Formats: sequence, C-alpha cells, structure tokens
Amino acid sequence: MSYNADDCPDSGDTVGTGGGSAAAVGGGGTTGELNCATPTSPGMTRQDAVVMHGDGGSIDGGDPASMPPMAGYEPCDPLIILNLFQSLSATTNSLELQMKINLHLKALTKSPYVFLVPILHSSEEGLIQVINDNVLEKEIRFSINSSHFRSGSQHNGYPFVIDDLNKDFSEVIEMVVGNKHNTLIYDILGPKVSKLQSQTSTTSASSTSSLNELNFTSAQQTHNGATMAAPHQQQQIALFVCIAGDSLSRSRYQFYIDDTFRYVLGHLVTAFELYEEKRVRDQCQNLLQVARRLLGKIGDLGQLLRGVMTEAKELAAAERCSLFLLDKHTGELVSKVFDGNEASKEIRIESGKGIAGYVAQTGKLLNIRNAYQHPLFYKGVDESTGFKTRNILCFPICDEEGVIGVAQLCNKLNGFHFDKCDEEVATAFSVYCGISIMHALVHKQVQKAEARYKLSQELLLYHMKVPDMEVNHALEAVKEPDREQDELYRTFPRFDFCPRDVKDHALSVQLAMRMFYDLNFVGSFKIHEYKLARFVLLVQKGYRDTPYHNWWHAFSVAHFAYSLMMNLRLIERGIITKMQGFSFLIAAFCHDLDHRGISNSYQTQTSSPLARLYSSEGSVNERHHLSQAICILNDSSSKILDGLSTTEFKECIDYLRELILATDLANHFRILPRLKKLRTEYLTEGSNQRLLLSLMITCCDLNDQVKSWKTVQHVAHLVYAEFFAEGDLEKQMGLRPNAMMDRKKACIPMLQIEFLTTVIRPTFEILVQIFPETGSFLDTIDSNRVQWERVQNRAAQQQAGNDSETSGNGTSESCNGCNATAECCDFTCYTKVND
Repeated sequence: MSYNADDCPDSGDTVGTGGGSAAAVGGGGTTGELNCATPTSPGMTRQDAVVMHGDGGSIDGGDPASMPPMAGYEPCDPLIILNLFQSLSATTNSLELQMKINLHLKALTKSPYVFLVPILHSSEEGLIQVINDNVLEKEIRFSINSSHFRSGSQHNGYPFVIDDLNKDFSEVIEMVVGNKHNTLIYDILGPKVSKLQSQTSTTSASSTSSLNELNFTSAQQTHNGATMAAPHQQQQIALFVCIAGDSLSRSRYQFYIDDTFRYVLGHLVTAFELYEEKRVRDQCQNLLQVARRLLGKIGDLGQLLRGVMTEAKELAAAERCSLFLLDKHTGELVSKVFDGNEASKEIRIESGKGIAGYVAQTGKLLNIRNAYQHPLFYKGVDESTGFKTRNILCFPICDEEGVIGVAQLCNKLNGFHFDKCDEEVATAFSVYCGISIMHALVHKQVQKAEARYKLSQELLLYHMKVPDMEVNHALEAVKEPDREQDELYRTFPRFDFCPRDVKDHALSVQLAMRMFYDLNFVGSFKIHEYKLARFVLLVQKGYRDTPYHNWWHAFSVAHFAYSLMMNLRLIERGIITKMQGFSFLIAAFCHDLDHRGISNSYQTQTSSPLARLYSSEGSVNERHHLSQAICILNDSSSKILDGLSTTEFKECIDYLRELILATDLANHFRILPRLKKLRTEYLTEGSNQRLLLSLMITCCDLNDQVKSWKTVQHVAHLVYAEFFAEGDLEKQMGLRPNAMMDRKKACIPMLQIEFLTTVIRPTFEILVQIFPETGSFLDTIDSNRVQWERVQNRAAQQQAGNDSETSGNGTSESCNGCNATAECCDFTCYTKVND
C-alpha cells in the first residue's frame, strides 16, 4: 500500500498555511510531521485520508522561504518545564518517563491522546508501551527500517519523505487508539554517533542498524530565534510522537513538542536503552531456565521434542509449533510430534521443499509476515485442516556439524507478526535446542549400546552356562573330601604350594571354593553355596585358552591372595577388614577375565573394539576384566554378593574396581614411591590400607616368580609364547614390535634377569619390609636370577661353539639362528638349551 501526499485533498492547504519548521531547536533535534488521518465517514478510503509531508516546504516544490514563520505561540512556562525535568530526572524507568511526557503534552495540547514510539535501531523496530498514562498489557513491536524512508531533495526542503507508510505502523495506530480521531505523527531526530560513542552516549541509540545510515544535513540559519543544527551534523530518528489532532493543530503541536524534547530527549533515549538492556538480560535468564528444563528431559527424545515445542511457543508467543528432525540418510525432514501431540502418521518433507525444507537447506532463519503471499507456503494444509496461518517464523536447529532440525512457529499472538525480538529469541533458543537434542540422540545411542551390551553379556553367560551336574559335583567334593583331597587341603595354604601342579580343572574348582570356606567368607557374608559353586565355575569358563592369561593364572593369583591372608593373619590382626579380604579374593579370581592374550599397548595401537570403549580411561584390558567380573556377579545364578546390604555392596564393588585396576603395572609404577613409604605400624591410617591392598594384588599377580625354578621356567615359556604371538601380529600389520615381543630379537634369559631385578625384587622388598616373615621370597627371587644367569651363559657358550664350527667347515648349526653374542636368542633356542 503506497501513500502520497498528493492523494490528500487538503494537503495543499495544510502546507500552504505552513507553520512546520525543519529546524533543530537546541538539543531537542529536528521534528518532521506525518498527518495520518484515518477514515471517519463511509466511502472515504485510507489513501484519501492519509496525508504525509515534512516541515518547511511543500510536496509540489514550494519555496521554504515563502513559508510563514511559526508565530503566535507562547513558550511554555519555564517553571513547568523545570518541574517536568525534575520529575523525569528522578527515574530511569522508560514507562514512567513516557507517562509523564504524555501527560505533559496532553495538558499543553488538550489532545485526547498522546503516545511515543521509540525507534530501536539495533533491531529496526518501533515500540509502543504507553498511551497517555496507561501502560499496555503487552508492548507492541513492529518493523520500521530504512526502506520506508528516502532522503529529501534540496528542491522541496524536506529532511526525509516517507515513500510507503509501513502498513504495520498504520494498523498498530488504529489498533491502539481506534479511528475516532486523526493522528498526527512527528519524528524526533537526535545526533547520530559512532559505534564507540554509542557505548557511552545518552542521546542516541546504537548506530549499527541500516536505519542509522540516514544522515541529515541542514544549513546554519536562525528561525524564530532558534539556532539550526550545526553544518553537516549527522542525525538519526530517535522516536515518533503520535498525538490526536487535525491539520490546523499541526504547527501548534509541533511548537510544544520542540519546546519539550529539547530538554528531555537525551534522558528519554537513555531510559529506552536501559530498558532494552534489561530486556535482553531477562531474556538470557529465561533462556537459561529453558535450557535447564530441556536438559532435564534428554532421557526421553519424544518428551524432549514436546518440551522444545512448548518452550518455543511460550517464548515467542506463537499459536502453534511444529518440529522436524533431519534424517541424515535420506536428507528428509521427519516429524512425529505436531503441536505437542504425537502425530498419527510420520510426516516427511523433502530437502529444499516448502518453508521448512528451505530453512533446512540454507540454514537461515525465515520470518514470513504474510504466509499466503509467500511463494514457499502451501495453502493445502490450511484448506484441509481449517487452520488459518497468518505468519510464520521458521528457524534451523544446528549442532557443530550443521543443521539437525527445523522448528516452525505459526501465528504470533497479541501482535501482527513475529518481530526482531522473536528472531533473536529463536536464534538463541535454537542453540539450546541443538545441544539438548544432540545429547538426547547420544543418550539414545548409549541406551541402545547398553541394551546390546546386556544382550551380548546374556549370550556370553548362556554359552558359559554351567550344567547343574557340575555344580552339584563341586559342592559334594568340597563337603565330603576323600583322603587324597584331605591331605592336599593341609598343604594348600602354604606359600610353597604350587597351584599350577594341580592340573585337574574339577579339583581346582573345589580348591577355589575351599578358599572362601577357610577364610569364613561363606558364613560372614551369607553366601549361598550353590551360587558360590556356580560363580567359581563361571569364572573358570570366563577365561580364554591363551598360553598364560588363563584360568591357571587366575587360580595361582587367587591362591597367593588366600595364602597371604591365611599365613599373615591379615584379617585377625586388623590389618585389613573382612570386607576388604573378601573383595581381595574375588579380585584375584577375576582380575584377568576374558583376557585375549594381547597387551594394552597393542589394543590402543590397533584401535581394537576394547580400546575404542576404554582407551580414554586407560588400562584397557583391566577395565574389560572388571566389566566381565561385574557381569558375572550380577547374574542371578552366581550372585554371591546377595547377602550384602546396599552400603556393603557398593563398598565391595569399589574395592573390586581398585584392586583389578591395580594389576596394571603402569598403575603400580605410578604409586611405587608411596608404596615404599608403607610401614607396619601405620597400615591402618588414612589410605594406607588401600595402598597395601594394591601392593598385595601386584605381588599376587607376580607370584610365579617366587615359586620353584621349575615353575619359573614353565611360566616364562607361557609368557613369551603370548609375547611372540603378539609380535607376529604386529609384524603382519606392518608395525615394529617391542624387542621382548620379537621372537628373532628377544633374549629371554637376559629379559628375565632384568625383570627380576627391576620389577620383581623391588616389589617384594616392600612386602618383606612390611611383613618380615615373608623374607624367604627374596631368597627365592635371587636363586631364580642365578639360574637365569646360568642359562644365559650356557646359551652364549653354545653359540660360541657354533660360531667356531661355522668358521672351520663353512656351515652353520646355530640353534635356529640364535646369536648369543648379540644377546639374541629366540624361544626355540632357549627351550633346547634348557632341555
């Protein structure tokens, strides 16, 4: 709708009797005027009734100098102005200021109504809050930007001309004051300031908007004793004054407005700026509350999406909301929830189609003020549902990678359309939506992963299923041992007992159960015997058939833990609690569950599934062993912790976690300085008990090295079989294995001597320092080291003989390429020498 001054029947008369001035009076700024008459009789159109012109000139090119001066109006009583300014200076509340100024102008003009329309340059909006002294229940915002104005020419003398009175503006005026009276609209100009100045200025709004690009220049001259604005002073529209009146009142009203705003404009604009700052701050607080509520719903994606729509409708005061998520596989927008309710059928929109599709494709917000005039709007939905869509605010929801969804708000309530404020809120809100939805989607994936994990654990336990016959046989053997077993039980607690000599799996299960009975854990913790037998059998089946990290290793470690508690009387002496002892024994049995025969470094280097699951936490293998242990302990048929209270259960699992993770030698070396400070008299103080448990579980894990030479040799064979197999895998992958894992480079005797010297002896020295009665361990370690030195010397002598034969007859009979002089001996060479 285009309004022109020539359309107004009385425009010539109004301008001809001229009284309007284009001067900037003092600090008040320049005033222009829009005579906005609304239809008052049938048959008169709005085009006929609206007159728009500026001050000091005619639309058709009249000479401003020929205009009569604005004379005959007495200035306002200075005392009244002073009282007004005093009352205004007592507050910075923009609502109170508007009420006082409105009443002041109303009293001077005898007009039925007066109201101000401040221009918010940061958002290019007009704002109406107060009519006379009545504050509107809901403030009214409408768009008003530079496209509505063009610079006036020197010919007509206008500082600006309105090409097209904003339809919103005229509709807003009619909505708030009706059409009983004509409304005169005056513009108040204030100095334009730079961005830097705007931070401290009290007379102008922000200068970042395109509206501020309108510069007004006037010549230095005097009119009615008032000084014009300084040459080339840039100005911008600060606000509009709307007042009821006719064309004859125009000049008189302008005089009073000039006389008032020359004193109060700066304070008033400052108040508007403070109001906007407070609004933005409150908006941020509201968004934080919204974010808190949304993040509390990430456990249920459907509930979260309904919450997003509800919050969006309330924040933007919209009638309806729909939310679409982007299907990354098909590129379509998918919605299962409409206006907070579950849709009967899933809705899919192709990428780039419609308003939502366009926003998803471009990632840009779209504010449509008239839906039916927009080319992307599809009217068919309204026709089928009977819903009338007036305006739409559609915005993207993004994560760090791009658009993940689109929200679409329909029909602004208590307003003509969605404004800049709504756009700001939607943009900020979309960030919180993106975070919440991404967390919900990740949470959903985690839930699915947990469900799959539980299913896999159930499958694992199913294949580890223990027949009832085995359980009953184990229980009978423990309760009624034969003569041979009875003799074995008597020597079983001793340190020099070798669990690897047992050989029979059924007997090892019986001995494992015996440990729980001998330490009185069955009675103390109310362990069901049937569950205990099944637990031990499940643990046995949970170990893979690897050369070293198998059931026999676990049985050996558990036996050493049992022997420590029995021989050193750790529980009876109060060095550890019974709960700690119970957890200690369980951890010894479970510490290498489902070990695959490969090291942590290999897991991490090859990005194995276990590494992807646990590498961020460290100790990849140990965390998997802990997970498997908890899985068995949670199985209803092997739940030996059933008799514990909730507190005791948590305490037991806590100890179990610490002890299993402590079997990683990397953790052992990390706490070694603290372990060296342990003393017998301070074991029960602070964290010393936990340090002692960590030390003992490490000693248990290394206990093969304090057994007989025969056992030490056998264990070395098993360990290096695993090491070399891992080294072979690394070579196949094009990696360079560690020297100890390369069967062509590892010198086993030398590596064992180094291991005994740098790891085994220092660790057991701490144990002997705390418990002197274990001093024989050090003697055994030293004896085994001497044996390894002999093996190394024999291998070197044999290699020297082979080298001599080679130099004599030109042939080589070295043991599978063993080069002892280079300290290189493969595993076959080591076996042959010891045979």
